[in-house]
Amino acid sequence: MSVDIDLSGKTALITGATRGIGKAIADAFIDSGVSLILTGTKPDEIDQLNTEGKNPKVKWLKADFSSSDGIASFIEQLKYTDVIDICVNNAGINIIKPYSEYSTDEYQRLMNINLTAPFSITQQLIPNMKKRGFGRIVNIASIWSKISKPSRSLYTTSKTGLVGFTRSLAVEHAADNILVNTVSPGFTLTELTEQSLTPDEMKQLSNQIPIGRFVEPSEIAQTVIFLCSKMNTCITGQNIVIDGGFTIV
Repeated sequence: MSVDIDLSGKTALITGATRGIGKAIADAFIDSGVSLILTGTKPDEIDQLNTEGKNPKVKWLKADFSSSDGIASFIEQLKYTDVIDICVNNAGINIIKPYSEYSTDEYQRLMNINLTAPFSITQQLIPNMKKRGFGRIVNIASIWSKISKPSRSLYTTSKTGLVGFTRSLAVEHAADNILVNTVSPGFTLTELTEQSLTPDEMKQLSNQIPIGRFVEPSEIAQTVIFLCSKMNTCITGQNIVIDGGFTIV
């Protein structure tokens, strides 16, 4: 269910929209009247989504952000798409291991997906946003941009970088009515979470969260769509943490 926000006449790009938080964000946007450009990594899945899709306002693009060539290929695709008013940089990965065990290839892959791709995509979109005097950009980071724990050094580095990028871009383009924010989810009830944690582990984590439960993806989506709407007239450069209070206790 989405809030009553009208984005008719606007086009939004949401990366990493096939599942989890990205899918919830896309679902929230669908009811707003916006035209959507969504990305996923699997060519067969993207072809199927485009073939079976019944909504003419939704278009799927294949995107591989793990390499410089993949990012450049996607940027080239953007040159031939509709004018984009809203961008949600959601695609991301995590590699959990001790700092000393990361390889150079793992570092480059994660940084490409989590930080370089949002930087490059935004750089492509900003000129047209500036020309039209409207733009909304939301970068999806993580609570690990505010706190950290062992085996999260690379992920924390990338998400903290994304928050810094958000702040700088917000200041640079505030006068152009381009508002840029970060949303940092905490423990969220996605398919991946349910697959990677046992019921006992989820219960233990829930007991550490002041609201007593994991965040629903739809709760994150509602914040994102608000930030991207005309209702948001002055919130910019912020890192909005949605974690049920986990990072303050």
